[in-house]
Amino acid sequence: MTYIFKNTEINNEKASVFETKSLLYLIGKRNDSKEIEYVTFDCFNDVSGINKRHNKIWDIQSKNEATLSPKKIGTYFFTLFDNFLSTFSFKEFIFFCPILKEKYKIDSKLRNFKFTNFEEKTQTRIIAGLTEEVIRVKNDSIDYSTKIKEFLKIITIVEDENTENEYIKAVTKFKKTEIKSDEFYKSVFVELRNIQSSKKNSYIENKTISEIREVLSFRRHLSVKDIELLIVSRIIGVEIFKNIFYYPIYFSIFIDHLNIEDKKDILQECNSNLSRAFFNKNNNKVFWKICEEIITYFSINKNKDVESVYNSVLSTYTPKVSYLNETTLKYLISIILEGLE
Repeated sequence: MTYIFKNTEINNEKASVFETKSLLYLIGKRNDSKEIEYVTFDCFNDVSGINKRHNKIWDIQSKNEATLSPKKIGTYFFTLFDNFLSTFSFKEFIFFCPILKEKYKIDSKLRNFKFTNFEEKTQTRIIAGLTEEVIRVKNDSIDYSTKIKEFLKIITIVEDENTENEYIKAVTKFKKTEIKSDEFYKSVFVELRNIQSSKKNSYIENKTISEIREVLSFRRHLSVKDIELLIVSRIIGVEIFKNIFYYPIYFSIFIDHLNIEDKKDILQECNSNLSRAFFNKNNNKVFWKICEEIITYFSINKNKDVESVYNSVLSTYTPKVSYLNETTLKYLISIILEGLE
């Protein structure tokens, strides 16, 4: 079982807005987003998600063209279809595109739908476009018509109807996304787009892998936690896990009276506790909720006394995870306060 990378981008152009949107859709707007551990760029396809066990791939082909004809849609389905023929385990095939013409669809209001939602005439033209592209690229005598029918039964079409800001907000797990401005969310989107672009600068054309996990060796990926950490660090204003012995000035009142070793122990414990809360996929909503409460408080209060802030916001709050104790929460309040300044 092998996979050969073909037609990969080798230029240094910035990753398109649309590809970044499809990345954020994959990790923030799906019912199964939680399963995705890594996202690769221009390897299997424009964007692909991989689970923790490296045995499933979510495959996305994104096309940001204002007027996609049915035949062109079929042509663009080819990379997804080619992966469908692969021996690798692809969980889902997704075509990510702008909102298509109403006349192409049976239910024009659907933004996430299967091939059967296309009008019969549109289906015929899409099949023709895909078939012609298969014949052109494969250039062999194999009849792919049965495989094409099987593929079209499972492909998902996702129409983009959200702004760049909304995709970033979907990843934050904040309920009150207005605690940051649209300009802020846009700047984070641009930063992520540029990081995505930098990951595509390597040359992998004709490289071969025999297991899904081997694609990570090309370093054309980000972990979902990398992306979430980027976003939360920008929201808080500092790199939250940059140094286990780092502490903000507002936390000094709690540890300045201690000797150096005791200081190190407390800082290491606080950093470890926050890290556990953030990186635990099953419980990290608690971390996001607490951050949201603290940031919301600071948005309407100028109070810089950490003890007072804790008593106002979190003294009656009982976290679902025991390691988010009082000292750790005061440490987090101090970090957020420093970052917001």
